[in-house]
Amino acid sequence: MKQPAHRPAVTSKTISLETDAYRLLRREKRRRETFSQAVRRLVTERPALTAGDLLEALKPFEGVGAGRRRNRTA
Repeated sequence: MKQPAHRPAVTSKTISLETDAYRLLRREKRRRETFSQAVRRLVTERPALTAGDLLEALKPFEGVGAGRRRNRTA
């Protein structure tokens, strides 16, 4: 019988959520996604809510052009 590959121990934290927050998270969780994966996705993919958030989100793109400009004829 083949031995399973060694996987490093995964640490975890227990948190408490109010029922409404749990329902919101459960609704956002995708079918084969764990709650941890859902939280990571939701936290990293959230839209900018303020102008400051938007500027912070755009920092990695500073100095990066949009590519070649197209000539527009109108």
